[in-house]
Amino acid sequence: MKILGAFGSKTKNSQLSAYLLDEKTVIDAGNLIQSLGRDFLKLDNILITHAHFDHIADLPTAIDTFYSKLEKPVNVFATQEVIDILKENIFNNKVWPDFSKIPLSNNNGNTIVFHALEFFKDYTIGNFRIKPYPNFHTFGSCGYVINDAMVFTSDTFLCYHTWDFLNNNKNLKQLIIEVSFPSSFNRLAVLSKHLTPLLLKDELKALQRDDIKIYINHMKYEYRDAIINELKEIDLYDRVTILNDDSEIEIG
Repeated sequence: MKILGAFGSKTKNSQLSAYLLDEKTVIDAGNLIQSLGRDFLKLDNILITHAHFDHIADLPTAIDTFYSKLEKPVNVFATQEVIDILKENIFNNKVWPDFSKIPLSNNNGNTIVFHALEFFKDYTIGNFRIKPYPNFHTFGSCGYVINDAMVFTSDTFLCYHTWDFLNNNKNLKQLIIEVSFPSSFNRLAVLSKHLTPLLLKDELKALQRDDIKIYINHMKYEYRDAIINELKEIDLYDRVTILNDDSEIEIG
């Protein structure tokens, strides 16, 4: 996995959420154009965790940018609720053309093909085994279990299913989980259903294993130093790895 965008805010020094599993499959579309360039044309599959802008920002623009070069449809996977949001609010011929109804320039199908995912069902998508599960963030949002090796929560708040997976499946060795705000922003975090260092520490009490490699993503970049300092203060820093743009993880 190559981290194309590790953060929950876009700045001069940070990119929005996008996680390249291999050259054909990516999770979320916050930063595809700048990170991939023409390699976007190699993508077959885009998995969307939810419809918040920082996770979909480059989906409409990349389709438009590379339209004339696309030779095959782009498969977009998400829950039906998220697909409905994308169709109603983005690909609606008002905000952006509905590329799910626009043929490719070579007439080899429509430009986007949406695929609805069901929670807790196993899928083979490209070279990966994917299980979506509800992550308690927003309407229809999900995390993914990847290759029965990694749990990717995406944006989340309460983590019931995450701990159930990790506690009951010894094959799972890796966890990518978010921390968006410092704990001084607890009210905002709770209302927007994000984690802070203290909320994460409390959630980790439910994890009954000490052999899980834990990665933290989705920091709001302007609070990055404050979050890191707090992780040190509450003795979590040495237990986790902070993800940055261009970080790489071997899944498994």
